[in-house]
Amino acid sequence: MRSIRWNTPSPPPSKQSSSNRNCNECHKKPQQVQCLHCSQPVCVECAQKHVNSAMNESESIVHLLNEKLDVLDRIAINTRQRIIAERDKIVQKADAERDRSFKLLAEMVEKEKQKLRDKNKELSELPLNERPTFIQSIKSDVQHLTDKDNTLFNISSKMPQIALTETASNSRNKFVPLFYSEEDYE
Repeated sequence: MRSIRWNTPSPPPSKQSSSNRNCNECHKKPQQVQCLHCSQPVCVECAQKHVNSAMNESESIVHLLNEKLDVLDRIAINTRQRIIAERDKIVQKADAERDRSFKLLAEMVEKEKQKLRDKNKELSELPLNERPTFIQSIKSDVQHLTDKDNTLFNISSKMPQIALTETASNSRNKFVPLFYSEEDYE
């Protein structure tokens, strides 16, 4: 009985030992190739199965990544809404602070006006011989009240800040924390 032999080129010496071995997958002994997926010597049929398996895994991961891109878009929309809500709280607090400051200003101005009224009353009750000294004292006391020098009241503020950082559960993927600074409000 005659056997049929495939005319295949002899493998290089470094590959001869692997071509004489069975396929690592199906354990048959056909012509061997190095699998692109796992670099093991396998038959052509098993190599194709490996490639198909790798392609299916790749398609699955691509689908998963695309789903996660959509999730990130939804998270971004939700986070923007939360930032707007925080901004609205800041605006409400700023409006309340403005109203409080206006009330405090009115009280402080009224206090200064009352001092001037008291000086006027005191002047009217003084004897004539004490008035020149008192008038000089009043001039000295009120010289800071001018339209040009508006420093009777000091005004200062600390700008609010919305801090945006990643949660601890995302510690593997570090992003730079974002902060709105005072310049962002100007």
